[in-house]
Amino acid sequence: MYCLPLCPFMKILFSSISLFLFAVSGLLSKPDDELLKIENAAPGKSSVKPKKTRKVLVYSHPSGFKHSSIPTGVKGLRVLAEKTQAFEATFTLETKEFTTEGLKKYDAIIFNNTTHVQKAFTEKSQRDAILNFIKNGKAFIGFHAASDGGMSQWQEYTDMIGGCFAGHPWNAGGKWPFFVEDSGHPVNQAFQEKEFMFSDEIYQYKAYDRSKLRVLIGLDSVKTDKKGISKTNDYPVSWVRSYGKGRVFYSNFGHNKATWWTPFMLQHFLDGIQWALGDIKGPSKSIPQSRNLN
Repeated sequence: MYCLPLCPFMKILFSSISLFLFAVSGLLSKPDDELLKIENAAPGKSSVKPKKTRKVLVYSHPSGFKHSSIPTGVKGLRVLAEKTQAFEATFTLETKEFTTEGLKKYDAIIFNNTTHVQKAFTEKSQRDAILNFIKNGKAFIGFHAASDGGMSQWQEYTDMIGGCFAGHPWNAGGKWPFFVEDSGHPVNQAFQEKEFMFSDEIYQYKAYDRSKLRVLIGLDSVKTDKKGISKTNDYPVSWVRSYGKGRVFYSNFGHNKATWWTPFMLQHFLDGIQWALGDIKGPSKSIPQSRNLN
């Protein structure tokens, strides 16, 4: 069989196609740097063994400002679930499962940077399903912008989570001073020091009432050059609370992508999730503000 030699043009064409395919295959096989960082930073096991298989529904759709760290948070929560076996996670951007029937198979709901939830859940039946789910003994966990919603359009949600976003004088680019307000609480076991510096975007809150929740981490605001709205310089960052028969863990941390590959933060998040699920035991009763009182 006789094969015609390739003309110079065809040689160039085939060479270009080969280079293109090689480049594309390289891109497709390129490791996910964020995921690698998260996998390396995540705890190797859960703090306590779950009493049973815990099923968690993670909702990550923003109805307001869209944080670029939302996909990073999804990766972080997926790694925590798979690496530690503390819970099984189902991820969604839709609201259709948030019904009384749809939530029956879950032990917890996680809101991952979900701005303006009152716009996502407009039907009374869905709102009631979420709040009754928690009141009847299940768990709610919120990260960062999960508190950016509710208020006059869904006051009951704000009451449940413990406060509503009212600005962030402490911006994402700054490095801010924090203190462990409850050093004996198991959700705080990740923090080796009572004071630490960290870079993230930190909120102040409307409708925040310290007497209704237990503050775990606070912002040491008097050591910053920013002024917030609290007359007593009370700026909680992470807290737990009881809500009916259920339990709520919220952390303001999670705006910056790097938060999700910081080892002590991932441990804090995991312990908060396990506390809310009831596997880690620890109090939710309010404690007095420990510093920065005027």
